[in-house]
Amino acid sequence: MMGAGIVTIGSLVIALLASLSMVPTSEVLLLPQADGSPSSVVVVSGSDLQTLSTPYQRATAVQGKKPTHDSLDPAAVQNAYPALFSAMPPAPQRFTVYFEPGGTELTPESQADLVKIIAAAQERAGADILVIGHTDAQGNEGENDALSLQRAQQVREMLLHDPQSVRPELIEARGRGKRELAVPTADGVAEARNRRVEIVLR
Repeated sequence: MMGAGIVTIGSLVIALLASLSMVPTSEVLLLPQADGSPSSVVVVSGSDLQTLSTPYQRATAVQGKKPTHDSLDPAAVQNAYPALFSAMPPAPQRFTVYFEPGGTELTPESQADLVKIIAAAQERAGADILVIGHTDAQGNEGENDALSLQRAQQVREMLLHDPQSVRPELIEARGRGKRELAVPTADGVAEARNRRVEIVLR
């Protein structure tokens, strides 16, 4: 039976469907990302390529023929493969907490929010957790890299409040300094919304 090669671009969700018939056929169906981000897949059959970039596009490769593509009805696909959709992981959850200027002290509002974030992390035991620290545009690059990492590491420790439900090896802390400002500003400008840590449960 002929198989279609698959090259993935970015993160994506795909389903492989095989149909048994007199002529060997392979089908690839592109599913939507849980968070709505774009994705694509390249289906290779012999020397022919077919790129799928829209959810519910399907490529069909029949032995000896150029792959073709069409679009399927989302409801029909979900009805046809209920087990596949029920087994899909939940969508990532994203949170942001903010800090007082120049240090690792959370704002009062974010201290309250962190309690809810810890509860959400505990409910998703086994999930990977990415903690990314940021600063505003004040200070030099080296100081901000260090401060952003300190903020991320502090939040990481807070998330480990209950090590029985949040495993340390699944939490990664990174510092991005002032390179990814949430609110673009000129260098040297203080902006409270940039002094933050982003937490992604996935």
